Amino acid sequence: MSEYDDFLDRLKSPGMEETWRSVKENLEQIPLDETLQELNQTSRLLHQVANPLSIAMTTDAQWAGALRRLRSWRRALPAIEPQMPLGQLKVYLSTLLEMDDNVDDQIRALGMSLPMVSKEQAHDLAIEFLHFYSPRRYPLGPQWVYSWKTATGALPYLMEFTNQLGLNGKDRFHAYGANYEELFMRLQGVGEMLKDHGLHRWGVYSTDLVLAYLYADYLYKMYFTTSKSIFSTIPTVLGVVSYLLGLAIPPQAVPTGVPVEAPDSWMEQS
Repeated sequence: MSEYDDFLDRLKSPGMEETWRSVKENLEQIPLDETLQELNQTSRLLHQVANPLSIAMTTDAQWAGALRRLRSWRRALPAIEPQMPLGQLKVYLSTLLEMDDNVDDQIRALGMSLPMVSKEQAHDLAIEFLHFYSPRRYPLGPQWVYSWKTATGALPYLMEFTNQLGLNGKDRFHAYGANYEELFMRLQGVGEMLKDHGLHRWGVYSTDLVLAYLYADYLYKMYFTTSKSIFSTIPTVLGVVSYLLGLAIPPQAVPTGVPVEAPDSWMEQS
């Protein structure tokens, strides 16, 4: 049995039925229609600026506006822009889309082009850009979904609900996958499971929303057990989901009433 087959068997195990049921019940109580509209708008804007037929006519301001809808880009642009003209960045991203034979080559290429950011950050920049430009082709796999560095994230957290060790003998499967192609295969496998359990109602963004919900659940449990004072400041599930997917956190999703944009401390555990 391959690691991927083992991965699917764990997701299909009887012990996961309660997990899928709980995720479905909880997500059905969250108003996600506006979130879905905003995700579609992100993809539309990226298509407008990066379309090969019209890219020569797009302005730097249009590119900056589209990129700032992505969480990793909004956080990284202040470090990138002083060292690289946006016109040059546009060339790198256009080339990234043309390198469609191997996603690992695409991700490495962008990382080499952006030496002013960390390797992990460059990976997130590439993955988020590729995913929202073509969500059907590229699953969303930034560090909050799976961190190669720490073997944490929403996907390992989901696998813990199976109560089974993987073939490599590690519940957090630190040796999980050898590359992004393998990670994407697993994310596509999760997508198939969502269809089986009625969790595909959000179309191409269904896996994104479910994994963001799971990461929110992980945050709540982690902070509630370690720091109730921090826990009380974390936005609602809708707020965390919005933040992870690059959207503005709705004011009603912030318990303190104080607007927040990039709470870095949430991501320190991933």
